[in-house]
Amino acid sequence: MVNTACSNNNVNILVCGIGGQGVVLAGKIISRAAFESGMDIKTSEVHGMSQRGGSVSTHIRYGEKIYSPIIPGNQATILLSFDIYETARFAPDFAGEETVIISSGCGKIPSWTPKCQTDIYTVSGFLETNFKFLNLINDKKIARDLGNIKVSNIVLIGLLSVFTQISEEIWINAIKKNVPKKTVDININAFLTGKKNYANKIF
Repeated sequence: MVNTACSNNNVNILVCGIGGQGVVLAGKIISRAAFESGMDIKTSEVHGMSQRGGSVSTHIRYGEKIYSPIIPGNQATILLSFDIYETARFAPDFAGEETVIISSGCGKIPSWTPKCQTDIYTVSGFLETNFKFLNLINDKKIARDLGNIKVSNIVLIGLLSVFTQISEEIWINAIKKNVPKKTVDININAFLTGKKNYANKIF
């Protein structure tokens, strides 16, 4: 799978998930990496009912010059999702034909989901049919194998990094500046594992 969308001057990244999955942290890491790459950057966060497990999203736009923090409809360069049901919620509005979708293959069934769409295989089938640059990842298993399921969001950021022109060194520095010192090593390992797993297609 090859997509050169991130070679354009401006990059639009939508990060989504539910409260407690690390959406806000991921937004901070991505934003820091883009900033340290010398890019103009604007972000916008929508927290919703995050403390109750509700939908949370972050818009990140960076490039030579950015005027608005909100990603226009169907113009996301990358959609990064920590919950497959949130992927199904956001992709129709923000993903275009060339959008790279990086999504957890796991998820918590939200109350708004129609009964006919609660089966995770139905949801994954919908995504696979409609979005050609879809990457569904068993991030939870990868994180458990590393020793801490809480780093599953960093695993997915590692995969996302493959689709950007930001150097690995800058990504690692951004992680170091945004996670607790005692968790730096496992978070960096999670990032590198996600990046490596994409190269080897071990999903």
